[in-house]
Amino acid sequence: MRNYRFIFLFWISFPTLSLAQDSLWYRYDLTYYKIQTASAGIYRIPASSLAVLGIPLKRVDPRYLRLYHRGKEVALQVAGEQDGRLDSEDYLDFLGLKNREWSSAGIATPNPYVNTFSDTTAFFLAYTPGEKGKRMELTSSPDVRLSGADQFEVAQLQVFADQYALGEMARWGLRSSTPKEGQGWMSSVIAPGLDLEFQLDSVFAKVDSQSISLELAWVGRSSQEHVPMIWLGTSSQVLWALPSPQFSRFESFRQSLVLQQEAIQEGKLRLHLAADPARKGDYFSLAFAQLTYSLPLAAARNETDPVRFTVEVLQPVRFRDYRSLPANYILVGHRQLEKPSLQHANPLQAYASYRASTAGGSYDTLVLRMEELYDQFSFGERTPWALHAFLKFYWPIHRPQYLLLTGRSIAPFAQAWVENASVFYRNAPQSFEFQDLVPSGGFPPSDTHFVKGLQPGEPELSAMAVGRLPAKSSQDLCNYLNKVIEQESSQIPGPKRVLHLVGGMNPAELVRHSSFLEGFAAIAKSGLPEVEVITYTKESAAEVQRIDLGEEINAGVAVLTYFGHGSLSSNELDFGYVSDSSFGYSNAGKYPLLLINGCEYANAFGPSYSQGEDWLLTPNKGAIAVLSTSSLGVDLLLKRYTEIWYSHLFAVESAAKPLSLGEVMLRSEREFLLRYGLSIEHQAQLSQQVLLGDPALRILPYSLK
Repeated sequence: MRNYRFIFLFWISFPTLSLAQDSLWYRYDLTYYKIQTASAGIYRIPASSLAVLGIPLKRVDPRYLRLYHRGKEVALQVAGEQDGRLDSEDYLDFLGLKNREWSSAGIATPNPYVNTFSDTTAFFLAYTPGEKGKRMELTSSPDVRLSGADQFEVAQLQVFADQYALGEMARWGLRSSTPKEGQGWMSSVIAPGLDLEFQLDSVFAKVDSQSISLELAWVGRSSQEHVPMIWLGTSSQVLWALPSPQFSRFESFRQSLVLQQEAIQEGKLRLHLAADPARKGDYFSLAFAQLTYSLPLAAARNETDPVRFTVEVLQPVRFRDYRSLPANYILVGHRQLEKPSLQHANPLQAYASYRASTAGGSYDTLVLRMEELYDQFSFGERTPWALHAFLKFYWPIHRPQYLLLTGRSIAPFAQAWVENASVFYRNAPQSFEFQDLVPSGGFPPSDTHFVKGLQPGEPELSAMAVGRLPAKSSQDLCNYLNKVIEQESSQIPGPKRVLHLVGGMNPAELVRHSSFLEGFAAIAKSGLPEVEVITYTKESAAEVQRIDLGEEINAGVAVLTYFGHGSLSSNELDFGYVSDSSFGYSNAGKYPLLLINGCEYANAFGPSYSQGEDWLLTPNKGAIAVLSTSSLGVDLLLKRYTEIWYSHLFAVESAAKPLSLGEVMLRSEREFLLRYGLSIEHQAQLSQQVLLGDPALRILPYSLK
C-alpha cells in the first residue's frame, strides 16, 4: 500500500510564525492592494475588481504582479498572463487562509490555530515592473500523477476557542501582562463535574484500521499535576478507555494516541474528556483535536476539494517612511477619531496642533493611525504588536518622550449576545456597540507594555510616558481636548486641596488603609506644606457607601486619592458617575486627578462603560486624568507605589519646576523597581497601572498656585 498526503491539506497547516520583520518586504514608492481573508480556500481576483480601482488593465503586464503574506512572497496563478496583457476575462487565484497565532519566544502556544486578536489575515498585491512574481506550479490531477497509490492520508482538525485563558498566575493572584504559559484560546474548563464531550468524525466506515491516530492538545489551568480521564463514548457509556496523559500547571501538552478499529461504533467517534472527581482543583482545557487516517484514493477528490471565494474588495495601501518624521510627542489614533465633531473638523489633528502650539507645550507631534500601523508593521493583521514593532523601529532613531493613545480599546475575548448566542470580538467585531480603535498592549490590560524593551540594558523600564484617552468617537476626543485647553490656559489660582477617601471591608482594613493615607498626607505636606488634606472614611457596616463630594469637587480639588476595594464601576466609597446629575457635580475648569487604589478602576478595555472613563470624558466637569490599575490591585504594592508617586508629585523642586504626570510615573516606576526588586508581581502591578489622560499634563501649576 502506498500513502500520500495531498498538498492542499499541507498548506493550511503552515507552522506558527514569529512576529518579526527581519527586512522590509515593502517599498515606499509602490501602491499595494490589501486583500483580507478569514477562511482557508482558493480566492479568485477577477480583472474587473482591479479595474474598479482605476488600474489600467491594458497597460499592466500580469507577469509582474506579486503577492505577499506576512512579509513573504507567495505564489499566484494568473490566467492569461502568457500574452503579457491583463484582459477583462483574466483572473488571479491564490491560496487564502484563516489567521493563525504568532509564536512568543520561549512560550509554548496552546492553540496555534486561533489568533488571539482576529480570525482575519491579509495578503498584499503589488505591481513591480521588470520583477516577475512567484507562480504556482500546476500539476495533473492526483489520480493520474499518483497512479501507483491506492490510499491517501487525511488530517482532520477540530479547534476549540470557547474561552480565552490569561494563563499562569503569580503571587497574590497577579498575572504578568506579557505572554505566559497557558495563555490563549481553548475549550471551556474541564474540572470535576465539568466534562467535555464532542463528535470527532463520522466517516470511519471507509477508514483503514491500521492508520487511525489522534492528537490531543491539552492546556493546564491550575497550579497542580493534571491527569485527565478520556474515553470513547458518552458520559453514561464508556466504549473504550484511552490512556490518561500527565502534565503540570499551565503547561501545553500534546498527546498522541493510536485508535483501534473495534473502538469505533457504527462509523462514529465520540470523545469524552473528564477530570477525576477525587482530584480537587484539577482544571484543564483542550485546544484542539486532530485525527489522521487513510482513505481509498477514490475518495480523494471529494475529501480535498477546497472552498472557493471571489475577491471583490481590494484596499489601496501606501507605506510611510517614518524615519524622516521626528517627533517627541506621538498620538496614536484611528480614522474614526478624525471625523468632524461639534468644534473641530478633525479632533485628532486638532489635539496634535494644540500640543505643537506654544500654549500646548511646543512639542514636535506625530499622528499615527492604528490601521496604517497594522498594514506596515504587522502585515495587515489587527494586533497590538504593530504599535510595539513601530516603536522598536522608531524610538532608537528619534527617542520621543510622550505617547498618547487616543482611542478606546476592547479586548478580543469581550463577549456579546447575538440571536441568543455568545460571540467574541475576535470573530464578530460588527456585533459590538463600539470598535477597538487602539488596542491594549497586553493582558491583563497594559499600555506601558508597548514601551518596554526599547531602552538598551533596561528592558523592565518604560522608555516613554504613556497615557490613554478611551475615546469611542471624535466627539469624546474633542470633549477631553477642550478640558485640557481650559485647564492649561486658566489664569485663576487653583485649589490647594487633596481629598483622601478611606475604604475597607472591615474595621481592621479601615484602620490599615487609614494609616496608608495618613502617610501619603505627611509626604505631600513635607514637600508642599500649604497643601490641605481632607479625609473621608467609610462606615464599616456598609458594603458600599454613597458619598456626596459635590461641594468639595465643585470648589476645586487637585488630587482625589482613594484606598480600598473597588471595581470598574464603583468603589466602597461611591462618589458616582460624574455624568449623573443627582450628584450635583459642576466643576468646569477645576478638574482633579483621580488616584484610585483599588481593583480595575482603569479597566477601559471591555464592553462596559467604566466610572473612570465617565469622569474623564464627560464634558465641562469631572477629572483631567485617572490613575489606577486595570486589573487586580494588591494593597501592599499599591501603598508602596503611591508613597513613591506622592514623593515625586509633591516634591519641593516640583513647586519650582512641576513634573508632568508622565515624568512622575516614569520616576516612580524606576524607584519602585530599584527599591523593591524586579519580581514578576512588582512588574505586573506596575505594568497594569494605567493612566487615563494625557501624560504631558502638569497637575500642580493649575492646582497649587
